[in-house]
Parts: sequence; structure tokens; C-alpha cells
Amino acid sequence: MTPPPQASGSLIGQIRSFDYVFWVCIFMELMERMAYYGVRLVAPVFMVLAVSEGGAGLEHSEKGLIYGAWAAMQSWLPTFAGGFSDRYGYKRTIAVSVFLKAAGYALMSQAGAADAPFWVMLGGTQLLAAGTGLFKPGIQGTMAHSIAKSAGSESMGWGLFYQSVNIGAAVAAFVPAFARDTMGWGWSGVFATCSVLVFSNLIPLFFYEDPVDERQTTKSTGSPFALVQDSLRELFSSPSLLAFILISSGFWFAFHQLFDLLPNFVDDWTDSSGLLAHLGQWFGNDEWVKEAAAGVNIPQEKLLNINAILIMFTMFVFAWLSSKVSTLASTFLGMAIASLALISFVYTANVYFILGGVVAFTVGEMLASPKRQEYMASLAPPGKRALYLGYANMPDGVGWVLGSLIAGAAYEESGDKVNLTRGLVAEYGEPAEVVRWLDEARAGKLEPKLLDELAKNTEVTTGALAIATFDGVNGRELATRFAEVMPRGAVTEFAVKAVPTLPNGESTTPAALRTYLFAAKHPGAVWWPFVATGLGSALLMIGYDRWARKPANRDLRVNPFYAGSVFAAGVLAVIASLVFG
Repeated sequence: MTPPPQASGSLIGQIRSFDYVFWVCIFMELMERMAYYGVRLVAPVFMVLAVSEGGAGLEHSEKGLIYGAWAAMQSWLPTFAGGFSDRYGYKRTIAVSVFLKAAGYALMSQAGAADAPFWVMLGGTQLLAAGTGLFKPGIQGTMAHSIAKSAGSESMGWGLFYQSVNIGAAVAAFVPAFARDTMGWGWSGVFATCSVLVFSNLIPLFFYEDPVDERQTTKSTGSPFALVQDSLRELFSSPSLLAFILISSGFWFAFHQLFDLLPNFVDDWTDSSGLLAHLGQWFGNDEWVKEAAAGVNIPQEKLLNINAILIMFTMFVFAWLSSKVSTLASTFLGMAIASLALISFVYTANVYFILGGVVAFTVGEMLASPKRQEYMASLAPPGKRALYLGYANMPDGVGWVLGSLIAGAAYEESGDKVNLTRGLVAEYGEPAEVVRWLDEARAGKLEPKLLDELAKNTEVTTGALAIATFDGVNGRELATRFAEVMPRGAVTEFAVKAVPTLPNGESTTPAALRTYLFAAKHPGAVWWPFVATGLGSALLMIGYDRWARKPANRDLRVNPFYAGSVFAAGVLAVIASLVFG
């Protein structure tokens, strides 16, 4: 077999070495990510947003369960779907994924008006996750074949691929505002717009042929069940593969919280009106200055979009730089930088510290994240590139699942501003203000959605019945009981009236309330488990790098039954520690 041509070592030479199919894949990845992040950037806020404000009205613990299930499906399905892609073709896999993802977006668009929003969001995210799980090995398998034709450009190829992900993500930050606000379609319009975007990926499939693995002499003709068996056997017979998955899972445990937890954290605790005023002055936008003066914040999806924008403009540079060191050395350095960056969220929610932390995190991400595909592709035997690229998503899934469960429960208890405000009202709120609120509710002066939410929280069928549950309750008990069940959308406004003076002596305003609660309740502490786990994974990667440098260790094979048993025991131990610890 003739070896692939060696690409030039220069940056431009490496970029020009890729063929037509490579750039088709870049386009499809960009469109798929634009749709995906159009939802992913705002889903954490939408899920817990009050029903009266157009959201799904879920608790953070419910959001954590949904994200955990989403992570499991999306990240672990590629482990098996990779084998199906190798067997049945990448283009077929991509086509099926498009229809699944579009159906998921469509179902999620109904969550705000559903009687059971938890189950609607769970079903929608599962369809989206299944579609994404199929899309990944299909597109990455095609990409791996294309990159293999340009020897010496592997780091650049996967770096550009990762850059396309973030070009889509950067543009996606403007999709929610366009659909929801500019076009006036509301939250359901956000999901519908993303459904249309993902359908665009059917068009490029007509313009290229499925690649053939130039290293493979025979094509698998096994049944689907045999393919699953082969996937599991390959996974659990390779200690180097399994160790890489387990060690890097700790990094992904921390990584995903930048996208799943930080949006809620910023939405709750960060005052970005000052930055909005400065931007308005710099760009001569008087409207921004007026909005800032009125206390309007920059939407979190636009504020945190600096992550995608940086990657969009600088990923090719970091890909080129990382090609000068080993794959695992770049992975370790990136893990360490990204994990340390999360410390900036522990002690302050100041907008400039938030942005600084995101910038540092992004540098680490660019050094570490694309390397998993490159490393897995290098381990893959002939004919199993898509399978091994499917394995690349396993540490993502392990970390994302556990991170979602822990972050959801932790933030619900000690980070959510609404819940911390409830506690303040329960302790210091004036019962007379509760009586006034209930009187207004009886008189029909409040929004019906607020009463519907009150009924849901008190586990009765109507607002009138919910109000009746407070009959005969007085004094501190009245304030305490009402604080536990008051509608999320009314909590801040109610607290300002019910607690006119904060415990520190300041007059209560929404801004003063936010500042006081952050200082008194330390919600930033929720980030410590993610900092510690990410750094631990980075340190373990150093040892793994030294071990894996020896070909005998890297190519070692063991009995998959014993390795699988040890792996299962470890997973059960982690689950037990979460349940009972």
C-alpha cells in the first residue's frame, strides 16, 4: 500500500493538505453544533426558569437527573454506534441521526406548556442525545479517513475539526435571542429553529461517497448483536484504552460544568450591567447604556460565548503548537490549566473574574479536548477507526453523568439564588407581607401562571386550593411555609418587600440581595469538587503517559471478562458513595 503524502510542516501547508471530504465534514459539524448549542447554551436556564416566565419550572435536582440521562445516552451510545458506522456506513448513520435530533428539538419545544415538563424534557433530550451519539462516530469516522490521507497533519486536522465545533457554538449564542426575542417566537421557537438547522445536514450527504478504510482487507459482516459484543470485547481487553477512559473521566467531570452549571451560576450571581455600560460607551450604543442603568444584564449565553469565540479564532494556532509535543503531554497540560481556572468561580461572581476564568479554561480546553480523538485514532486497529472514536466519548459520558448528578443536587441545596432567598424569607420575612400577597391572589390581581405554580408546589389542583392551605396559619410559621412553596418567578420581588432590611443593615434591593447572599452563603463553594477532581485527573495523566510510552504496555491485551468485572465493581462503588455518602 502506498503511504499517504507527507504534509508540509508549515501551518498553511498543513491546512492546504486536506481533501474535499474533510471540508464537507467541517461544514456538517458546524451546522450540527450550531443547532445543538443553540439549545445547550440556554437549556440550563430554561429548565429551571419559572413557568410564569416561560420556562419549564424544574428544580436543579430534576435538571441534574435530565442531564445525567442525556450524558449517558449521548456519550455511551457512540461506543457501540461506532461499530455500526464501520459496518453499515457513515452516511447512513449521519442521516438517521439528523431525524432523531430534529424530533428531540421538536419535543423539547413543548416542555413549557406541558403538564409534565420533566418527562417532556427527558424524552426530548434522550432523542437529541441518541441522534448526537450516532452523529459523532459517523462524522468523526469520515473525518479520520480523510485526515489519514495527510500524514503529519493529524493535530491540525483534529484541531480544525474542533474549531468548527466552536464556530457553530459561537454563532449559536445568537440563535436563542433571534428566535425568542427578535422574531417573537418565544422559547418554543428556539427549539424549532434548531430543528430546522439540523435538517440542513441532509444536503451534503448527496455530494460525497462513504470512505473505505485503506488499511482494512476484509469488511465485517457480523450481526448487530455481534457488533455490540465486539465493541465490549475490544474495550475491556485493552488496559491502556480502559485506563485512559477512567483517568480522563475526571477531567470531563469538571469540564461539562462550564456549560451546564456556569450558566445558572452567572444567571443567579453575576451583575454584568457595568460591562454592558462600558460596551455601550465604547461602541457608541446609547441603548445599551440605558439598559445598563436600568440594571439589565448581558444574557449569559452571550457573555459565556467568549469560550466559543476564542476557540473559533485561535484553535488552529493551539493545534499547531500542540503538535510539537506528545498527545498525552498536551492533554495533561490542558487538563491542569482548565481545572485551575474553575477556582476563579469559587470566591467571586464578578463579571471580569468570570470572563478571565472562562478564557483560562478555554486555553486548557484547546490543549486537551481535541487530543482524545487523535489519541484514540492512533490506537485503532484496521477497520475500527469509528469504533475507537466512539470510545473517545466514554470518558466524556462517565464524567458528564456523575458531574450532572452531583452539580444538580449541590446547586439545588447551596447554590440556587431562589432557594437561598427562600431561606432568607423564612427566617426574616414579615408575615404581613405574606397575608398581603395571598389577599391579592384571592382578588385575582396576580398572574394565573403564578397561582398554577403555587398549586403545583403545594401539590393541589388549583390556585384557590393552594391559597386555602394557608388558612389558619399565622406568624413565623406562615412566612416559613410560604417561603417553601412560593412561585419561583415571584421570589425575588417578594423578598424585597418582605425583608425590607437585610441582616447586614442594608436596604433590600435585588442587587443588594444578590450581593448579601453570595457573601453570606458562599454558593461558589459548589465548584470545589470539580476543581479537585480535574486536577487529580491531570496528575494521574502524568503517570499514565509514562506507562503508555512503552509499546508492550500500550499493546497489552487481557481477558475482557476480568477487566469488565473490575470496571463494573468500580462503577458500583462510585454509585454507592454518591447514594450513601
